[in-house]
Formats: sequence, structure tokens, C-alpha cells
Amino acid sequence: MKTHRELAEQLDLFHSEQQAPGMLFWHPNGWHLFQKIQEHMRCCYRQYGFKEVRTPQLMKKELWKISGHMDMYAQDMFFGGEQNGDQEYALKPMSCPAHILMYKRGVHSYRDLPLKLFEFGLVHRNESSGSLNGCLRLRQFTQDDAHVFCAWSQVKQEVCLFLKRAKQIYDDYGYQALEVKISTQPEQALGDDASWRRAENILKEACQAESVPFEIQVGEGAFYGPKIELALQDAMGRVWQCGTIQLDFNLPERFDLAFDNEQGEGEQPIILHQAVYGSIERWIGILLEASQGVLPEWIHPQPVILVTVNDSVLDYANLIRADLEKQDINVLCEFSNHSVGRKIKRSFELKIPNIVIIGEQEAQAGKLTIRRGKHIEMIDKEELISFLKAKQNLR
Repeated sequence: MKTHRELAEQLDLFHSEQQAPGMLFWHPNGWHLFQKIQEHMRCCYRQYGFKEVRTPQLMKKELWKISGHMDMYAQDMFFGGEQNGDQEYALKPMSCPAHILMYKRGVHSYRDLPLKLFEFGLVHRNESSGSLNGCLRLRQFTQDDAHVFCAWSQVKQEVCLFLKRAKQIYDDYGYQALEVKISTQPEQALGDDASWRRAENILKEACQAESVPFEIQVGEGAFYGPKIELALQDAMGRVWQCGTIQLDFNLPERFDLAFDNEQGEGEQPIILHQAVYGSIERWIGILLEASQGVLPEWIHPQPVILVTVNDSVLDYANLIRADLEKQDINVLCEFSNHSVGRKIKRSFELKIPNIVIIGEQEAQAGKLTIRRGKHIEMIDKEELISFLKAKQNLR
């Protein structure tokens, strides 16, 4: 069984360098895969009423002091400053304080809630060099970082919607077994015990409403609120922690957030911090190891390869390539002088699901031979395009 790093090398997806430990260099294939996965999540968030935003990566320390991260998380943060100045800035390890600043831009009514924001936040965390592990543990990575600002009365419904969304996403990738854990108040925690109990009970009720069995992890919550953690089991029985939703009643207080309730009085909202992938990079690493490189076809960076039998069909093969590219279908061309057998072997190594063979018979007939596993048939170019586009949209 190959590791995700070995598979990334085999499929030409990404690599790392000593000059940038804990960070990745994405190759064209890998970046195409990354963007397909990102777009899938973007579409899902929009279906659930989220609005995408973009916030700065470098913000002043004072923001992180208000949020409590300087007290609780500073050892895992990177700091910098202006020329000839003190280190007054921090690279963001998460996007929540920035989203809070966006909430504070307006005066909100209960009619505006829930307010739902999401961002593919590029974040930095100062992980120890010994803990780094390919794309499973990085210092720079991208979170599908979402926040819901809502009233206490809306929390349960929003947690239920998160669970529905997570199950929908995981099902799209073929994961079936889902483990759910509720993490409760840690020793070092902000806020009063009564709010913690209320929040923990809401998380339990939401899981019960969605018929999701759960375990309790005592004392494993975030310092600002309890959370639900989602873990996936792959075909080999390995468990991967991925999604999470954290109920936060402390940061709204620390940032003095408010909305006007139905009585016209100021009320403090709740923040629901949530991510389904957790980290896109880590999600790709999990996907590579779970699938052993046989990626779902709708996100495959190279869904089709064109294989020529000899140079006499190059003109026809290039016409086919141009037509596929016009349809935004990523195509690999194997037009070398190597034998057809060797070209097909390379296609298998790259885990490409559709091998299109072009010889003199195909060129004369204006057709193509497509091979999918052991199934081989001759089809028209229009059939190939329709088939590949349908596979790209299959979810």
C-alpha cells in the first residue's frame, strides 16, 4: 500500500522542498485536482446560503489579543512586523477573527440572521518540524473556513444543516462510515459553566435529530466552546478526522457583537465555526491513501489520455485534442514513438480512467476507440465529449 507522498509522485501532483518546510509546490495536475475539490465545496456552501469572502492573512497582534489566541495559541503562530519595527503582526492561523470584523461592519437585526460567511482561508500554523507529514500535517494549508452568526434559538437548526451538508459531501466521495464525537468543556476555557452546558446539550440534540450516533470526548472542546468532530473510515478501516463545528458564545462577547432582537433590544449572537474538509490539502492526502490513487472521475485531474498508434494519425489526434480542450476537458496526449502497449501501461500507472486509442482505422472512419478497464468500444467524437462531460458532472 502506497503513501500519499508516493502516490503524489506517481500522479505528478505536488512536492515539497527544504526551502519551504511544511508547504507544498502544486504541479498542474495537483492544482487542477485542488481546484476541482474547492469548486465542489463552493457549490455546496452556496446551496446552503453561504456567501464567500476573502480576508487578509497578516493582521495586527491586537486582534489576536482580543480573540484570546495570543494567550491560548501564540506558540503555534508566526509573527512579523513592519521595516525596522516590532513584530506587531501575525499570520492568521484561522479566519474567525477576520470574519467577526466583517460582521461588525454593519448593524444587524434578527431579520438578518443567520448570517453565513465562508472562505477558502490560507492559514499558517507553526507546527514542529518533527510533526510535519506530507500534506497530512502542514504549516501552510487551506481551510474551508465557514462561520454562521445566529441567535441561540437558531443554533440547533444550523448544526443539523451542517451535519446534512457534511454527509452529502462525504457521500459524494464514496465514504460511508462516519464517526461523530462531541468534545466538551476543557480545563482552560472561556465563559461560564451554564453556557457550556447549554451549548453541549444543543450539540447532542442536533445529533439525535439527525439520527447520528455520537461519543463524548470529555474536556476536548476548544477554549471558546464545545464542538462536534467528524471522522471518516476508509475501505481499509483507517479513521481520519476531518470536519468540525464549534459552538462559540465567547468570541461574540469579547468582540462586543450584537443584533437587535424582536423586542428591539441588543442581543449577543452565537458563532458556529465550521469546516467539512478541514484542510483541502489534508483532504487530498486522505483521498489519495484511501483510493490508492484511483480518484473519483468527476475530480480526476486527467480524466482522459489520447494514445496514437503511429505518426500518420497525428493531425487527426490533434484535432480531437483541440475539441476536448475547447470543452474544458483536461486531456493528456501520448503521441511519442513508443509502442501502444507501453503507452497504455503508462496510462495505467497514472490511473487515468479513459484511454482513447487513435489509429489509421479510427482516423479513416472519423471515430475513436475508448478503453475503460477491460471494456473497449469504438465511438464518435461527439459521444466521447458527451460521455466525458457527464462524468465530470457526476456527483
